[in-house]
Amino acid sequence: MKTYRIKVVDAFTGVKFAGNPAGVVLDAAGLTDAQMQLIARELNHPETAFILPATQKDANLRIRWFSPKNEVPLCGHATIASFHALAEESLEGMSTNGQHYFRLQTKSGILDVRVEKNFYKTTVEFELPAPRFKIKNKIPVSFLHALGISPKELLKDLPVVTDLYVYLPVTRLAVLKKLAPDFPALKTELKKMKVNAVCLFSLQTKEKSSSVHSRFFAPNYGIDEDPVTGSANGPLGCYLKKFALPAGYPVEYRELSDGRMEFLGEQGDEISRMGRVKIRVRCGMKDIENVSVGGEAVTIFDAELKI
Repeated sequence: MKTYRIKVVDAFTGVKFAGNPAGVVLDAAGLTDAQMQLIARELNHPETAFILPATQKDANLRIRWFSPKNEVPLCGHATIASFHALAEESLEGMSTNGQHYFRLQTKSGILDVRVEKNFYKTTVEFELPAPRFKIKNKIPVSFLHALGISPKELLKDLPVVTDLYVYLPVTRLAVLKKLAPDFPALKTELKKMKVNAVCLFSLQTKEKSSSVHSRFFAPNYGIDEDPVTGSANGPLGCYLKKFALPAGYPVEYRELSDGRMEFLGEQGDEISRMGRVKIRVRCGMKDIENVSVGGEAVTIFDAELKI
C-alpha cells in the first residue's frame, strides 16, 4: 500500500470557494489508469491532475488530466492548480522566490509553463496549443434548442467556429445569464458536431477591464458546466484578435512590454464561482504564434490517500 498526497485547489482566483476547483495528486507515479480515473471520480471536480515524471528528454515533468468520466487531452485550470501546489510545497526546484520555467509533457504536446513565486502569492502562466479554427456556416436549430437559445440571439457579424470545442458569440450578457441547457439533448448534439464541449460568449462584460464573458458546457466529460475553463479562454483570446477586433468591436485589451496582447476573460459568475483568466496572445506577420492563460490559485485542503 502506497500513500499519495492530494490537494484540492481553486484556480483562476485568489479567493477560496471561487474559481474552478481541481484535484492535484502531487506524485502519481505507480497509479494505474483505472486508479487515476477512480480518484478523479471520487473527488468529482471538473478535473484532477496527476503529476508524473517526464518520459521525454526535453520535458521536466508530465501531467495527465481526468474528468470524473474520462481522461482529457488538455486542462488549463488544473495545470494552474498543479503548479500552485508544487510551488507551495517547494517542489520541482521551487524552494526560492522568483521566476521558474518548465517544459510540461502532456497529451497535447510539450507546453511551456512559467511560475512567479513570491512571499504573498504565486501566479502561473501556461502555454496552450494555438487553435485551428474552422468556421461553421450552418448551426443546427436542434443544437441551439439544446442550449436554450434562438438563432436571433447569436451575433450575425461574427462566426461560429470549432476547434476542440464549438464557440458561439451571443448578442448580450443577458443571453448567457438565462442559459439552462437540456443536457441529455446537448450530449447528443455535441456528438453529432464531433466536438467535446461548447463555449458561449459575449463581448458585453460585467467589469470594464474585462474583454469577454463566457460559459462552458461539457456534459460528455461528465461536467455539465465548468466554472472557469483555461483551455477555452485561451482560444477565446485568439478569436478576439482574429475576428472581433477586425470587425470593429471595442474589445478591451492591453499591450505587454514583450509585444503580446493581454485579454481578460470572465467566467463562473452565474454559478457563484467567479474567476478571471489572463489570456496572452503573440501575433506573427500572418497569424497567431502562441497563446497562454494565467492566473492565481488558492489551496482549499490537502489530504493523503492510501491505495
